[in-house]
Amino acid sequence: MAVADRYGWHRDELYYMASSRHLALGYVDYPPITPLLARVDQAIFPGSLPALRLLTILAGAGVIIVAAFIARELGANRPAQVLAGLAVLISPMYVGANILFQTVSFDQLVWAVACLLFVRLLRGSDPREWLLLGLVFGIGLETKYTVIGLGVAIVIGLLASNQRQQLASRWPWLGVGLALILFLPNLAWQAGHHWDSVTYTFGHRGATDGPIAYWVQQFLLMGPQLIPLIVGGVWWLWRREPFRAAAVTIVAVELFFFLVGGKAYYPAPIYALAYAAGCVWFVEAVRQPWIRRVAVAIAVAITVVLLPIGLPILPAKTLADSWVWKARKDFADMYGWPDLVEQVTTVYQQLPLGDRSAVMILASNYGEAGALDFYGHGLPPVVSPHLTYYYWAPAHMTPSTVIVIGYSRPYLGTFFGDIEQAATITNSYGLRNYEYGQAIWICRSPLVPLDQAWPRLKALD
Repeated sequence: MAVADRYGWHRDELYYMASSRHLALGYVDYPPITPLLARVDQAIFPGSLPALRLLTILAGAGVIIVAAFIARELGANRPAQVLAGLAVLISPMYVGANILFQTVSFDQLVWAVACLLFVRLLRGSDPREWLLLGLVFGIGLETKYTVIGLGVAIVIGLLASNQRQQLASRWPWLGVGLALILFLPNLAWQAGHHWDSVTYTFGHRGATDGPIAYWVQQFLLMGPQLIPLIVGGVWWLWRREPFRAAAVTIVAVELFFFLVGGKAYYPAPIYALAYAAGCVWFVEAVRQPWIRRVAVAIAVAITVVLLPIGLPILPAKTLADSWVWKARKDFADMYGWPDLVEQVTTVYQQLPLGDRSAVMILASNYGEAGALDFYGHGLPPVVSPHLTYYYWAPAHMTPSTVIVIGYSRPYLGTFFGDIEQAATITNSYGLRNYEYGQAIWICRSPLVPLDQAWPRLKALD
């Protein structure tokens, strides 16, 4: 929270804010729970970035606590439970994710609670807890679709171990049914919106830089200093018959997202389970307290050294002048939005009065549109064909003049007969992010009304 107001709003956060003003049962690239949380948060603290990020920071804190509970269910003593929470606290994945308001943090908490319940079931708890697990999965499906990967991996883990007899009970299947019932509202939205989420998901297959990059990024997200815990934890689970299904689940999650071409961070929420088991293994394997203290000190020191990549602790100008924003693109996406809106506003105000009566602003992506919606005052309607923004456009759009950002002149030439560059986007820090250097166009003489051209502009990438 000490750095929750650094640099500015991230493009995704601006999109979630826009989504919170258009509450629905679904969105193209995520389910409805995260926008709903943003709506509630901003109703209490309107316009507050730290308040918005507080929700994901609390979710991250929740994962720390749940990881300790997982370790306890695995039979850990107090030191191992504390270390499990510490491992999550210093993990690069969790450090980097929870500073931004996004689905990832809430997804991580869902996975952690699901893993806790799964471990309890493997340990022999009341089989009716499968209903609780189904409830958690239902909430997860309305939070981030990637929780499906955890469900597949759990089934594989059960089938590959002597816990497969649990599938003969009715309770796991009742849990599945409960999860599907909770998911039905989103499925109804998908059916009414051309199954765009499916198209979007398949369009992002292989979105990593290739199979090698997937595993390299896994190594970095786990934390090089925590790799021994991951390996030791999986080995520890494998050697204990009741928990062997959990070991298979961890491996299956990693392989599932690798084989389907998912992004490297998709399986990362399983780390909470792996860290917890790894800490049990570590405390059992390393008996000398001084060795433990040295190992923990080294792990924490590595995290502290790398902290500027995970958290916005550097002053804004220092970051802009450094290489760090190139290593962490999220930081670059927090810069320049007020500058962009100011420059678009200037272009609009310089239009002849006759043009202002029938003008719209067309943004190529949700970040630009979200910034114009959030920061813009006295601007004409802003539309974007990108992802769910596509569905928020008015039904009738026949502007004679369109201010356009984010498109190339040749592309715009297929829609307009008169195209004039009015400005070039910059930012006050000179940080060359995606928007920096993009042209702001004034387009007139539409070859076809904008509402008729809208389906051709639709973008699901």
